[in-house]
Amino acid sequence: MQDIGHMEAGLSAAEAGVDAVVIDSVADYGRDALRAALAIPVVGSGEAGLAAAAVHGRFAIVTVWPRSMNFAAESLLHIHGHAESCLGIRNVGHEDVLGMIADPDGYLSRVNRAEASILDQVVTEIDAAIAEGAEAIMLGCTCMSPMAAKVAVAVSVPVINPLAEAAKRAVVLARNGAAKGVATDRADLVRRMVDAIAGEADENCPVCVVAEAF
Repeated sequence: MQDIGHMEAGLSAAEAGVDAVVIDSVADYGRDALRAALAIPVVGSGEAGLAAAAVHGRFAIVTVWPRSMNFAAESLLHIHGHAESCLGIRNVGHEDVLGMIADPDGYLSRVNRAEASILDQVVTEIDAAIAEGAEAIMLGCTCMSPMAAKVAVAVSVPVINPLAEAAKRAVVLARNGAAKGVATDRADLVRRMVDAIAGEADENCPVCVVAEAF
């Protein structure tokens, strides 16, 4: 479902005339399908963030989400060949935060505000990773972008914001004169697939929204 929703969003963006598409999720939902369907660059935040972190040598991932959500980053580490360079994934959030995401003052809102208690926990985990030998840190969710600058000045190694890295890469690729538009004639089929799940409950997390783009 995530892949379908992100693909529909990317197709709509391409039809609107954008020069590149950035996947606003470290899980890179729909990236491969969009690359096959579009004639413009498609950049995944997870892929770009891991590549930027690996430049510095040994790195760790620090995320505000609980251990049960590590599967996406773990998969990408192996897909892109960075598993040996990663010292591990450190989790700030506990499992109970998953039930408090959508509230107006819920966990995600607190993350977006870079609430001091969460920021302190992130920095603590980063310091622990540095003590284990990490030479860089990748933030484990694009929802952590609002706190990236504050985290960076609080620690002694480079902090990689995966969404920012993806955006920078997309700009470079777009400036290289890539073609524009949609390369597939199946966009309507994707939209019908999205319509088929439109009656399902909305995702709690707007970063991982399904079928609500554009």
